[in-house]
Formats: sequence, C-alpha cells, structure tokens
Amino acid sequence: MLAGIGLVALAGVILATQDAAIKEMTARHSPIQIAFVRYFWHAIFVAILLRALGRRQVYRTRHLPLHLVRAGLLLIASLSMFVAIAHIPLSQATVIQFLSPLVVTLLSVLFLGERIGWRRITALCLGFCGVLVVIGPGAGGAGGPTLVWLLPLLSAFGSAGYVLMTRRLSAPDEAAPAMALMPVLCFAALLPAQLIFWTAVTPTDMVILAGLGLTGTLAHVAIQMGMQAAPASILSPFLYSQVITAALWGVVFFNDPMSAGFVLGTTLIVGAGLAIWWIERPRPTP
Repeated sequence: MLAGIGLVALAGVILATQDAAIKEMTARHSPIQIAFVRYFWHAIFVAILLRALGRRQVYRTRHLPLHLVRAGLLLIASLSMFVAIAHIPLSQATVIQFLSPLVVTLLSVLFLGERIGWRRITALCLGFCGVLVVIGPGAGGAGGPTLVWLLPLLSAFGSAGYVLMTRRLSAPDEAAPAMALMPVLCFAALLPAQLIFWTAVTPTDMVILAGLGLTGTLAHVAIQMGMQAAPASILSPFLYSQVITAALWGVVFFNDPMSAGFVLGTTLIVGAGLAIWWIERPRPTP
C-alpha cells in the first residue's frame, strides 16, 4: 500500500508542475493546442516506454468502449483545467479541482464495490472543509463568482471518472493498453480542432511541450501502477500533493497570495490524507 501512496503523491507533484508550465504558455497558445501537442508527445513517450519494457500489441484491447470513455473524461478534466488556470490563480483552481478525490472515494463505493468506514468519511469531510477554507468567500472577486470558476469543478468530476475508469482497467491484460491508448485517443480527438486553434510554436515552446509529454507519461504511469497497489478510496486523498505543489508554484512564479486561510485549509487537507493512511495502514498479525 505504501508503494501505491508514494506513486500517487509523486503523480500529484508532477501534475501541479505541469499546470504551472501550462498556465505560463496559455499567454501564447490556446489550451486546446497545448493539450494537442502535449498528448502527441505523451503518446510517443509511452510507446517508447512500453517497447523498452518488452510489451507488444499494446493497442489491442477487449474493452475499447471503456478506453474511449476514459479518454473522454480525461479530456474534459484537462481542457477544463487548462482554460481555468489561464484566468484564475493556479492554487485556487487546483483546490476546486480537488473535490475530485472526494468524489472518487464516494463513487468507488457505488462502482467498484469498495467499503469506507465512518472514520474515513470523517477524515474526508475534514479535507472537504479544507477545500472550502482555501477557496474562501471571495473567490470570484468583487463581482462574485463567474462561470470560469465552474471549470475546475467540471475538471474535478472528469478527473474522478478518469480515476475510476483507470481502476476498472487495472487488470494485468489491460494495464498496457490503458497507458498506450489514452494519449492516442486524446490526440486523435483534438486533431480536427487544430484547423481553428493552431498557431506557430517556437522551438523553446516545443521543447517545453515535449517535456510536458514526458512528465505526463510519468504521472499517468505512476497513477496506473498506484491503482494496482491499493484501492482508489485509499489512494485518492494523496493526490493532495498536487494542491501543496500548486500553492508553492503559485507563490513562486505567479505571485499568488499565501493567506492564512490557504495555510489552514491545506493543513486540513493534508491532515485528512494522513488520517486515512493511519486508519488503513496494515496491522501486524497478532
């Protein structure tokens, strides 16, 4: 279980770092173009990785409809978040998105047959309260919330569905197709839109986008492997590492304010994740 926790936490750090780079790039390119190029490189890197591991026929699957749904959910999550962080602070967008682990934990009971006790529910409620504290009552500014603040919420539901579908496709014979098909399907879905959104890409930006493809590969492989090591309801809170990293990058690169509310909320979120680990830790055999 500890291996799964570590992999998911690492994926959170990688994804937050990616979001910071993408936020910087949205000043020059459409989020749809950024996602398109990112998934292009992601598809290449994951194919190289699987081939290096000796895997063949990685695009063959008996569950193509599930893979299509999974890729569609990831596209919803990615594009919603990319558009959101172009307009609102990275740290606040990330915490709104992080209703996702709470949704995952609850939906895992309905769709995966996993069980959660009252202590874990209490810890998750504390994490949810932490999200509310971080967002604060003035998230929408003086004019109140705007529609763009709903995009991280949409991303949260897309991410939750993606994580659940990843769990559904974590059987040994589907693990490689799940890694290989996802970026190819996302790339193919975004290809027609480039007739509208494509703009010239400098060599520097192409290197950055290639780096996003590489790190995206690492993050999704980490999530895939993590889901094979422990139930989704246990692992999902440890993606809160993405919140902490996003807050750090927001302060360092985008001058986002580090308010007392943000610190308190983040403490509640991290505390909830640690509480769940303590509750679910393996007990020594008497």
